[in-house]
Formats: sequence, C-alpha cells, structure tokens
Amino acid sequence: MSVPGHISRSRTGSIPASSKGRTAHMQDFAMAPTPSAVPRYFEPCAATASMFLYAQGSSIVCCHHDSLTIERRFARHTEEVQLLAVDNQSEMGTGRLVVSYDAGQTAIVWDLMTGDEVARFASYENLTCAAWMRNGNVAFGNIQGNVILFEPTTSEHISARTIDQIAITAIAPAADCRTFAIGYQNGSLLIATLQPRFTILHNLTTSRGPSPIVTLAWHASSSRQKSDMLAVQTHDGDLRVWSVSKQYNADDPAKVRSTPC
Repeated sequence: MSVPGHISRSRTGSIPASSKGRTAHMQDFAMAPTPSAVPRYFEPCAATASMFLYAQGSSIVCCHHDSLTIERRFARHTEEVQLLAVDNQSEMGTGRLVVSYDAGQTAIVWDLMTGDEVARFASYENLTCAAWMRNGNVAFGNIQGNVILFEPTTSEHISARTIDQIAITAIAPAADCRTFAIGYQNGSLLIATLQPRFTILHNLTTSRGPSPIVTLAWHASSSRQKSDMLAVQTHDGDLRVWSVSKQYNADDPAKVRSTPC
C-alpha cells in the first residue's frame, strides 16, 4: 500500500508501437481534432453488491441499496468528481476499493469500508474513463487516446499510445489482463493488446454514423468456451453484443450476436 497523499504523476512516455500492430491500421480511422473536454452525459455512479455510490460535486455519497441510508461521504477531492469505478473484479478489491477522478486531474483510490485513502495519481492529460482489472490495477483512458495502467499498491504506472488524438470514452479489460476493449469518441471500437506493443486484434467499428462509445462490458465465460461476449453501448442508443474469439485468428473475425432495439 502507498502512503496516503503520495502522488504518482503520469509521464509523457509510452510503450513503443510496432508498424505492423499499429500504423498499418491507422488509415482505417478518421483523425479529428481533440476537444478540450469530452462531454459527460451522466453523473458518475457505481455499485457493489450492497452499496450504491454517486458523485455530488467534489464528494462521493455511499449509501445502502435496500434503505438508501448514507453510510459515509468521501470528501478528499477538491474539485468536481468526473469518474467513479468500484473494484468488483479482483480478489484484492472484492467490492471495497474505489477509484474516483476529479476535474483537477487527480485520481484517488480509497477503501469503501473505511474511507481511508490508499493511493492517488495525478495526470498531465484529462482522463476520460476508468475500469478495474482482475489483477487489482486500474486502466484509465485519456483525451489523447492513451491507456494508462495504474497499480495502486506501488503507485507505479505505464502508458500506451493507441489512436493518436482521439479521446477514449470507454474501456473494458478482459479477464486475462492483457486484452482490452477500447471505445473512442468518434465511434471506433477496437480489441487490442498493449504489451509489449499496441496491437489491434479486432476492429469492431461499424458502418453506422459516428457516435461515442459510452459503455463496454465483457460477459464472463468458462474456460471451455472459445469466445467471449462483449456488450457495446453508443451514445445514440445503439446496443450490440459481439462474440469475440479468445484466440486471435484473422480468418475468424468478431461477430455481432444480437442488436437489441
């Protein structure tokens, strides 16, 4: 655990990208000027099996599902909270670790049960999404199209470039902690690995008009299944479920399994 108040600062360096895994695909994506801020369509909220959390200005209210009784308020942010995510994935977090991010570009990892701060991370660029990984790390996406992997126990992080200058609006780490579903403000959707270099495995971008990806969620599968299910929601209301092969094969592209209205 890191000492509360210790800040890890995001660096500009990133994992090098290979020409085969990255630049060979760049012509597939329309480059657009990066806005000064990504529009936020909902107030930040998150939930565990028993608690519901929501942002209220610079504080976070934690209440019980059944009674809505307020258990505590987390008030260590000094500016408006913009992102909120609970660790329901890892054995370490088990529904009690929370990451929240404010307009001052500071993310804080804290304990839901005690209200104690565990670690904090200050970014040079605006963060636009956050998700917990099964190994206990946090994956952030930022407005420049970078993915930052932050380890709360050591306050160390690594940064990887993806599509330059296009904001990442949703991210979903897979169970293997190597594969990521990454959604962008221009509607692009990729399945990719970040290490040792950024490599695109599947391009799930559709022919629909561009609309920001707002939600990504993997559906748990057994080790016997050959594919995973990925639910994708865009801002214009399009909801699709993709079947994504666990083993990358160019001859077996991802397929849409359902497109509810």
